[in-house]
Amino acid sequence: MAHALARAAELGIVALGYLGLPLWPFLAAAVAGDLGYLRRYPATLRQVVRHIQGTLRARSVARFLLDKMGQRRTQSQQVVGACTHCGNCCLYRGCVFLSYDARGQSRCGIYGGRVWKMLTCGDYPINREEIELYECPSFVAVPASPGRRKVIPIAAVGFSPVDAAGADVQAAAGLELRRAKRAK
Repeated sequence: MAHALARAAELGIVALGYLGLPLWPFLAAAVAGDLGYLRRYPATLRQVVRHIQGTLRARSVARFLLDKMGQRRTQSQQVVGACTHCGNCCLYRGCVFLSYDARGQSRCGIYGGRVWKMLTCGDYPINREEIELYECPSFVAVPASPGRRKVIPIAAVGFSPVDAAGADVQAAAGLELRRAKRAK
């Protein structure tokens, strides 16, 4: 029942997204605090269409709702790795807030902000299924060790999933970085 409701809500939100298409560049500019979305209005509209298509393809709204209702989380897995900034998890590189630098590294226009934390972005990846869904080259899910807390650094670049043993060191470094930021 929860799955059907989540899917229906997702289809409704996607329909509203298409109906409100002309307003999306204004919303993107407000959320990101970047008027460039308005200056590049036609390009932003095209990116919003890709965003909506990626939302539907990934079923991200349904997954988000099911996660918030406690219907999908699994505790038997630990996710290890570090983000390589490929952009796959950003709605298959279709997120309106996603951009790339000169080296091809992805950059999120709302990273770390209130909206980012509310979306699935702030929790990604929570399990093996999400890693596989987006064909993520950066993270792997391994059986969870009892008493270990999930820590995922997303600032490191150049992680190879083959090097899962080094991920624990990177995870600890990420936790220390977050603790230091909170202490400020």
